[in-house]
Amino acid sequence: MLNDSIRVFLTVVEKKSFSKAAKALFLTQPAVSFQIQMLEEYYGTRLFDRVSRNIILTEAGHLLLKYANEMSRLQAELEREMQDLTGSIKGKLKIGASTTIGEYIAPYILGAFKQMYPEVELSLEVSNSEDIEAAIHDTALDIGLVEGPPIGKDLESLPFLQDQLVLITSKDHPWSNLDSISVFELDKYPFISREKGSGTRMEMEQHLKKAGFSANNLHVIMELGSNSAIKAAVESGLGVAMISRWAVQDSVKAGEMAQVKLKEDEFERSFRIIYHKKKFRTQASEEFLRFLKSDEVAEILENR
Repeated sequence: MLNDSIRVFLTVVEKKSFSKAAKALFLTQPAVSFQIQMLEEYYGTRLFDRVSRNIILTEAGHLLLKYANEMSRLQAELEREMQDLTGSIKGKLKIGASTTIGEYIAPYILGAFKQMYPEVELSLEVSNSEDIEAAIHDTALDIGLVEGPPIGKDLESLPFLQDQLVLITSKDHPWSNLDSISVFELDKYPFISREKGSGTRMEMEQHLKKAGFSANNLHVIMELGSNSAIKAAVESGLGVAMISRWAVQDSVKAGEMAQVKLKEDEFERSFRIIYHKKKFRTQASEEFLRFLKSDEVAEILENR
């Protein structure tokens, strides 16, 4: 129980907010307040002072932080050495995935990893690439799977899977029977885009720029936060869109929509693994990284 309270305490210090700590830990704010209250009762002193809307560590809070960081480090090292000794891999692993990966790829990867290591507790947070990078930087997540290279410092980035952005239309669209079109024709019809902060959107804009076409020329009629919503809008004939091939391959095969090639660029990209360089990695984290970099992942996805 005390270990749980220490974990909550460290998160509150890191986030400088009870509400933000609750969100990062997937707890309610009263639950976070209760854990801090338990610590304060256990040690018989206040750990935080509230000044205006800010929370500030007391002298006792600073002392606890010093030892809590060391306790956290030692706990992680103990778990790793115990697992090395016993040959078993267990523990909690918090994974973050950008929307495309979280919807169409991560469930298969995590399912296969869980079959290999049933004692590892896996959790998955799905958000856009920008949010996942922020969570990795704040060490709220162990490993992130995103759609573009990170821009933050202290983050390691490695490619793990190739992807291609493809142009999709409704099955009745004038382009649906064409072999290819030019990117310079994309301004002829309404366009449906992912939201700002999306890795797919950033990659699309970079590829369009490379081909000599500015994304500002697109006739964007709506911005949507999920691939499922974009596919539904395209299928309904509201406009055209560009999203990951992994997100549309089943729909295209089923004849629910059409995929059209672009003449100027293949719009290829790499999905990437990101993690914090300074965050201690457990054996479960190391094994998951090894698994992501193996040929097994591509085979699992191609045969899903």
